[in-house]
Order: sequence, then C-alpha cells, then structure tokens
Amino acid sequence: MSSYGKQFLSAILAEGSVSALIQCGKIAHLFKASEADAYQFVREFVREFGKLPPVDVIETHTGQIMAPASAPALYYLKQMTLRHVDLTLRQAMKETQAKLTSESPDPIAALDIYRAAGMALSATQNAKQVVDFRDAYDAILADYKSKWNVDDSGLKLGWPYLDGMSGGLKQGDLISYVGRPAMGKTFQMLYGALHGWSKAGPAKDVDHDASRLFISMEMAILPIQQRLTAMQIHLPMSQLKHAMLDSDNFVKLKKGLTAIHGFGSPFYVVDGNLTATVADIEQLARSLKPAAIFIDGGYLVQHPTERDRYKRVAENCHLMKAHLTPIAPTVVSWQFAKSATKKNKPKGEAVTLDDIGYTDAIAQISAIVLGIFEDDNVSTVKRRRIDVLKGRSGETGSFVAHWNFDQMDFSEVEDENVQDLQLN
Repeated sequence: MSSYGKQFLSAILAEGSVSALIQCGKIAHLFKASEADAYQFVREFVREFGKLPPVDVIETHTGQIMAPASAPALYYLKQMTLRHVDLTLRQAMKETQAKLTSESPDPIAALDIYRAAGMALSATQNAKQVVDFRDAYDAILADYKSKWNVDDSGLKLGWPYLDGMSGGLKQGDLISYVGRPAMGKTFQMLYGALHGWSKAGPAKDVDHDASRLFISMEMAILPIQQRLTAMQIHLPMSQLKHAMLDSDNFVKLKKGLTAIHGFGSPFYVVDGNLTATVADIEQLARSLKPAAIFIDGGYLVQHPTERDRYKRVAENCHLMKAHLTPIAPTVVSWQFAKSATKKNKPKGEAVTLDDIGYTDAIAQISAIVLGIFEDDNVSTVKRRRIDVLKGRSGETGSFVAHWNFDQMDFSEVEDENVQDLQLN
C-alpha cells in the first residue's frame, strides 16, 4: 500500500527546499501513525539545523524505511489531503449514523457532528493561508539558518545597482521587464538569465543549482540559442547569425560551444508554442525544477477560457504569481502602452507604472518592475537606461546598461552618473 506521507517527505528531500516544506503550513494531521515519526523528525531537524536531513539519517533515527517518490511533493500533499478528508467524513458519517439509529434518535446531535467535521476540514484546508504569528518560530528560524554561510542568497541578474537594491530574487518573486516593441527586452532578459548560469560554470565548479528555464513566446529556439552563444562567447551577433565569422572567431566559437557543453547546470530554452498556458509552464517547471524561470513575451501566454486579451493578461499574471513563483523566481517581459511614447519629456512627464499595457495587475503583483528606455542623446546607440519603476520595498531609481552588439555586452555602465536611489 502506498505511503503518501513518506513519499511526500522523499519528494521534499529530492527537491531540496526547506522553504517548500515550511510553506506547506501545519500538516501534521495529514500523516498516518506509521508516517508521523518521520515527519516529526524532519521538522525537528530543520528547526535545529536549518536544512533537510538525508534519507539515511531519517531511517536511522526513526526506524522507518522511506518510500521512493516519482512525482512532485505537491502531488503527494494533495493525495494526503484527500485521504484525510475521506477518513474524516467517513468517521463523521459513522458517528452520525449511530445518533440516527439509536433507541433515542438525535438528529440535531447528528447534524452537529457533521457540521463540526465540515468546519474542521475547512479550517485545516485554509491553514496554509491563515497562520498565527505566535507560531512563526519554525518559518523564520529555518529560513534564517538556511542562509548561513551562503554567499548567493538569491537570483542575481548581473546589474550591481539592481542586485544590491533587491538583495537577490527568491521564490515568490515576480519580476517584470517592460518596454516598447524593439526596445531590447529579449536581450536584457537573456543577459539576466545567462549571468548566474555562466557564473556557476563547469560541472566541477558548480556548488549550487544555477539551472534556467527560458520560454520564448516570440522567437524560435535557434535565434535564442544564437543570442546566448554570442553573449557567452562574446562574438558579434550579426556575424554569427549570417555565418560571417573570420577564422579566429570561428575557432573561438567551436571552443566556446565545447566549453558550454561541460557546464554543470542546464539552461533549457523552450518554444512558447509548446507551453501555451501558465498551466503548461507550471507542468514543465515542476518537471525540470529550474532555479529561475524566464518568460519572454508574457502578454502572449494563452488562457484556457479567457478570450479577452486584457482580462487574459491580468488573469495570467495572477496565475504566474500563484503557480510559478513558488517553484522559482519568475522574470517576465511585458509591453508599455502607447501612452508611454506620448509623454512630453521637456515638460518633465515621465513614464510610470500607469503606462504598462493591458492591465494594472502587472504593476500590482510584481515585486520589481523594470522599464527599458532609449534616451535622446549621442550615446543612445550604445546604451539603454533601465528605470526601477517599483522595488520590493517601494524603491525607485535608474541605471544605464551597455548596448554593444560587437562584443555582446549588456552589463551595467559603472561610471555613469545615475539617479540616486529614492524611497517612496
């Protein structure tokens, strides 16, 4: 017989996420007697050491053999919940029947039993959304301890100004790039995705998961791979695209591609036609388990029922926050509305969150919103200004990035006199 509780724990251990366990809330009631000791040991271990215990340690200390898992932890959690509901209702039905068939039937008492069972089930199902701050010990200490002696506490996008302000992007974060068409959102997205992956390097040097899932809703896979290759190896994009590299750069290309093959973390590139809805992306992400998710062209993601494009974008934005960010920090590109191009710069009219196209939900739900702009000056060809329209704690600011296609350099311009960080 399947042991959903032990399979749930095995899946959590395989996913290696303390936060995933903590975010499940109070679930001790979902474990059968034969599973409870293992769960209690895992929670106590996390509470004391801030990390998940190995399988052999659990088996040694509890005397219980863990069951292998072949599905995500949330699948087993759902099965445990259904099992608990079934057992609770069956017990309530048994007690209710006893009240109705006794020598002195008491239908009111029977109703109270059934009502109490329903209320108890409702309360436990909502336990993840409603917590008592007095019980914050486990969540806060486990998160704190898990960050001890860890240099990279979150996803970095490669721009010191932004990375310093955000402190790194984490599970639960939705980050939005916004720009007008042909402003360079895809290149900026690829730069942010490539930064941490490239920094992790070859397999022998990898000490953490730097895997990426990049979903392009606008381009085929080959053009995305060409851009990534040019960025990683620092080759002129146009020469690579049109097969015009000189002999030295062609040798550099082959050596670079060989080196990329030996990197320790996968970088998955997906054609958006294969992941038409948020549910499709979620299924793929749970299978591949990336450390970060990038969706280029979020406004093109489809919805199974909503056909109005404005409502569809709003609904999908909510779905991305609810279903993708718990898996990994999720970066999505969107478009500014035409109103952004009509701002009168000489009069000091700046583009704001109100100029984001389709829906206000993008600005409301995103932890960080970045606007990509092209200034009207001689440096425009070689640079882009990136405004932080919204920071996690209300920050705003600006920095300038290189826009160099000869060397495929999109890094931050270090000597640029940028706007000071402001707190609203």
